Amino acid sequence: MFCEEGIESLKKPLRCSACKAVIYCSKGCAKSGWKQNSKHLLPGYPTHHDLCASYARYMKRLPDVQAIVQQFPWGRIESDGSFNKDIARGRFNVLGKDNVGFWSHRGGPIPHQDNGPDRRESLKNSDEMKWLSIFDHLDGKDLLKSNHLSDEDGWRLPAKLIPFRDFPSAEKRPVLVAEFGEPVKDWDSWYRWRKLSKESPAALIMDFPMSAYQLVVKCLEVTNATKGTASKRVPLHIEMLGVEVELNFLPAYLALLLPFHDIKLVMVGYSVHKLCQEARKYPKSLVAKCSTTTPIFAYKAPNECGSGSIQVFLHGASPLWSADDLPFGRPDALVACNAGLATYTQWYPVIQSAHLLDIPFATTEYGEKSCEHQLGTIRHVMVDSGMARKLRQFDQYKIDLNPFQRPGQRDVGMLRTPNLVNGFTLVVVKEAM
Repeated sequence: MFCEEGIESLKKPLRCSACKAVIYCSKGCAKSGWKQNSKHLLPGYPTHHDLCASYARYMKRLPDVQAIVQQFPWGRIESDGSFNKDIARGRFNVLGKDNVGFWSHRGGPIPHQDNGPDRRESLKNSDEMKWLSIFDHLDGKDLLKSNHLSDEDGWRLPAKLIPFRDFPSAEKRPVLVAEFGEPVKDWDSWYRWRKLSKESPAALIMDFPMSAYQLVVKCLEVTNATKGTASKRVPLHIEMLGVEVELNFLPAYLALLLPFHDIKLVMVGYSVHKLCQEARKYPKSLVAKCSTTTPIFAYKAPNECGSGSIQVFLHGASPLWSADDLPFGRPDALVACNAGLATYTQWYPVIQSAHLLDIPFATTEYGEKSCEHQLGTIRHVMVDSGMARKLRQFDQYKIDLNPFQRPGQRDVGMLRTPNLVNGFTLVVVKEAM
């Protein structure tokens, strides 16, 4: 609510009749909120009056967003329009912070393991930091073991609901993606290609690897499923930045989606750095044994699926990506999930380097509004650093609804515009075609 009074049992909330996006607790609250902002927002931040027309435009996406989650039997929409992923996970007995295979991840109110140096310093030794530590979780914890989780141990689902990587039979194996008869373009086509019933909750994990696929293949158009052949394989170097939860389920599935490709995927981020530091205590672990020449994970798809291969590397020397530190070589593409380019200043050098070096770069974001806000940030970052000449035409910074978003609206309080994990794609730099 705008008033932020923490009302627990609001009987009849008021919704803005124009945009249908903003919720208030009373007429007085609505009147106050029309031309002034929450006390937590910076002075000069646009008000509801300023943004109402934009909110109405964002709300036009809502039917498409709801249709995505409603195609799944477990996709229940709550009375406030949100989707409770924990209830869905609980139905399949995969709810938890640790020891639930690929489903292991941090809980609590903070979505990211690291919220930047300024935030860390401001919370240092505070009661809030002590409280937040309850929810702490080391992403990639299972990589401190000596062996990778099997499909069964990772997914912890009945076999009929698992999108296998190592196929127990030909019946479980998908057809060569180039011979599927249609592009794998959304959850419906992906589930059919993988021969899965939509009873499977796999989309609640696969949104991360499939979003990486969407960014590289559809948004940046760096490659596609038909580009490689048995006689002419395609090398592809992707660097995934800001990696956190992705460490719990390494994106090996890209090898199935890109036949006759040899993919080198480098994971970079605070959580990668933290995991590599922790691995010093576990000298026999998978992490301890990996290096710039030894991948943390390697996989090759069956010949029937196009024999695509992937090697996943960890860049754990630094928590941040830098164009001056590329031990794996120059990447063909940079991608990041739920990046928040305008929220964390650590992204500014990445934005500058991608433009300066013409490295294709795209991200996913939670909401359309944040994508549009980030376009302004990109412009400021480039102009303030004297790189205005490298800015692209405005329409090249393309924003789209991500068909591989995690199904279900996040609970975001007073604002009901579409807001989802990996909800929207934003192209930052794209090669001229």
